[in-house]
Amino acid sequence: MRNCYIITLLSLLGLQLQAQTPQLPELQRELSRQRDSAGYLVVLGRISALYAVIDVDSSFQYAIKVRDMAARLHDARGHADANDLMSWYYALKTDFGVAGIYAYRALKIHEQLGDSARVAKTLSNIYLYYRNTGRKEDANNYFYQAFKMASRLPPDKDSVYGILLINYVMRFYKDSAHADSVHWALKRARQVVNKYPRSKISFYIDAYSLNDLVQQGQGRQAEEAIYRLADNALRAGMPYVAMDMYGRLDDFPRMGYHPDTARYQEKAYLLGVQTGSIELNLYWLARLYDYYKQKKDNARMVQYGREIMQLAAEKRYQPNAHSFDYIEIFLKEKAVADLAQQNKRQQQVLAAELAASDNNRLLAVGVLIVLVLLLVVAFERYWHYQRLKQQDEALLRSYRDIAALNAALTETDAFKNKLISILARDFRGPLVHLTEVAARFKSGKLSKAEMATWLRHISATSGKVLEVFDNILKWLRLQLSGYHYEPVRCRLLPLIQSALGPLEAELEKKRLMVKNYIPENVSVLADEEMLKLVNIQLLQIAVAVATTGSMLEITVDQSMGQTEVHIKAKTGEDTRFVLAGLENWQDNGLALGLVISRDLMKMMQGYIIAEGQEHSYLAFGYILP
Repeated sequence: MRNCYIITLLSLLGLQLQAQTPQLPELQRELSRQRDSAGYLVVLGRISALYAVIDVDSSFQYAIKVRDMAARLHDARGHADANDLMSWYYALKTDFGVAGIYAYRALKIHEQLGDSARVAKTLSNIYLYYRNTGRKEDANNYFYQAFKMASRLPPDKDSVYGILLINYVMRFYKDSAHADSVHWALKRARQVVNKYPRSKISFYIDAYSLNDLVQQGQGRQAEEAIYRLADNALRAGMPYVAMDMYGRLDDFPRMGYHPDTARYQEKAYLLGVQTGSIELNLYWLARLYDYYKQKKDNARMVQYGREIMQLAAEKRYQPNAHSFDYIEIFLKEKAVADLAQQNKRQQQVLAAELAASDNNRLLAVGVLIVLVLLLVVAFERYWHYQRLKQQDEALLRSYRDIAALNAALTETDAFKNKLISILARDFRGPLVHLTEVAARFKSGKLSKAEMATWLRHISATSGKVLEVFDNILKWLRLQLSGYHYEPVRCRLLPLIQSALGPLEAELEKKRLMVKNYIPENVSVLADEEMLKLVNIQLLQIAVAVATTGSMLEITVDQSMGQTEVHIKAKTGEDTRFVLAGLENWQDNGLALGLVISRDLMKMMQGYIIAEGQEHSYLAFGYILP
């Protein structure tokens, strides 16, 4: 009888029995609504698991996407899911060796995560892979490990225990010594399934429970019940479970009832064709070939024979214990005529080779010794190469760490120098002025009018000091590591106008005319406080470098998903010298403002513009995404 390993494999990622066709569009819509990578990865894994019972090739493609995305996100659970799904794919293709490799990788991750339910599932899968490759002793070890772990799971996760109970039934239902334990396992599995009304385990419980009906002489009723179970599985969108239901009929002759073999074997074969898992049906193909051979139906014999030959030629194919006999017999019968015709010629070739073997033996031994020596030398060279490579990589990592540390120290030193420069530039003048005013008040020689004038000066100076201090605090807050940038929609025109307000006295003093060409409806995604500070710094620089009586132009351009703001000023001298001065922020207060603006704009994913135009014009501005 074919190996019934579908039930355990279908348990990957906790996929429950339900109508599959409406669920797929629902998952695809949910995938399109995801806004973060973690949620996207989870839904992608569900889609891959859903395809595992619909189309295994599509499931494999999604599993690769899950694996790659999980690697980028360092998501261990997603990586384990991908390994489980790829293990399922290779198992359906009967490549149990590769399936075992991916299952073992998933097992190690589940153990690291401490997920006992998933560990039990994967152990059960590995048990089936080893069983199908003939490693019975290893398979037994994994089976009992899985069964013991599943029996200890809490009640809210005991669906895995139900799967292991069915595996127990599959393993021992033919052994009369385990008859009582098999009936207990079926009863216990049904108790578990009652808590999970959508569970696929119910199909297997019902199918194996029909054995009692067959043994009571009601084989016909049991056969029709099997067909009803298969039809229900197909309506639920689970063709692999339906194939297992047909497989139960293959065991009925042992219990005294002989069903219509061609009927269920052809149904199982067609399901294998439809689901792209024809490798699972080599047993059915061989039986159908023998059946139509007895019926002398040459067309069917050619059809099934071609399928068997094509699948048997694949390297990945690893036949199970029973299907191997049929394939071997078929291949021997097919090749017997060719062997008879070639026998004489092969005997002649063999005699000639035996005559020359004495001379060739010494040559072969010599060549073998030389090859062994070459392999030893090659291995030694390769080992030295790997050691040197590891040493180079370790040295490169140390260089990178030192470079990163040096960059961090340089950045810290630059920040300290900027802060000292700001304090020296912006606080020294106002504080000296306040000291002078205090000295005049102390002399007591001021009239009331002079005192009122000096008080107004003090008020203006204090306001400037507070404004400077406020800007410094904003800049310091933005430099701290705990600050998280969250852009909002900001109207550009009010921000420009608010930045021009503190500069009115300077604009009037230099008789500068401002042409603001920014429309009212223009907005950008940015931090409002940061953008306001950038506007103030750039406008201060533009006013400072502009010639008396000239004009400042403020323009904006939105194209290709970017917003560009330009402040154009006439300098009256070669712009190259002005730009050179703006690079020396340690000695130039205006240059320091430009450096601060660059820091702020970098945090908003934008950058600052400072360029010369038409020899005597400077353009300041910024670009935001």
